[in-house]
Amino acid sequence: MSDSFTKPTLPTFSWIGHLKEDDRDLLSSYGEFFPGHPGNVIIEEGAMQTEVFVVISGELEVRAKQDDGTEPLLARVGPGETLGEICLFDPGPATATVTASVFSQLWRIADADLIQFMEDNPGAGNILLRTLAAILSQRLRKTTPKAFSLSTYAVVDSPELEKEAPSPVATEPAPEPEYIPVEPPTEVPTTYRGKRLSTKTQAVPDPDELGPL
Repeated sequence: MSDSFTKPTLPTFSWIGHLKEDDRDLLSSYGEFFPGHPGNVIIEEGAMQTEVFVVISGELEVRAKQDDGTEPLLARVGPGETLGEICLFDPGPATATVTASVFSQLWRIADADLIQFMEDNPGAGNILLRTLAAILSQRLRKTTPKAFSLSTYAVVDSPELEKEAPSPVATEPAPEPEYIPVEPPTEVPTTYRGKRLSTKTQAVPDPDELGPL
């Protein structure tokens, strides 16, 4: 494979592919294209992640250190796939090391620059946010499917947790509401028998004092 770029452009698929061509070209100017040679570390585990990466061509490998010191291969990342987008919403250190396994063409954009693009172009920015949110939701569904199958109220199986978060499902019939007698009002609204009184409510007047209707 040639080690030179051939007019790199952002892909017309993945989360960026939902943008119009003019918006994709504009977005690319907020970031930069760069080469990834075999063995180049693109993201280092433990380092603060402040950029979003998109693979234009080639392939990357994702590895993470285990307790026994090994670094097994967790995933291979190909064209159109994105890395680092979760740190846009929840900044933090990278949880794995990403390395180019073959010559690759990549594009990266700093989180601050991506946010700036969204603010400068709210229409395109709204599309990007909604698409990124959908991608993250799909990944969560795959990793923790049970969490998405719960209703508003979760079932508490542990007696200890039951004490802290009792189940909202009623186990006994609700008691009858206590009847509290209500005294008749001693005040009336601002009109009485067709004649307007003060703007303030007041005691009911003697009808004989109001005169004939």
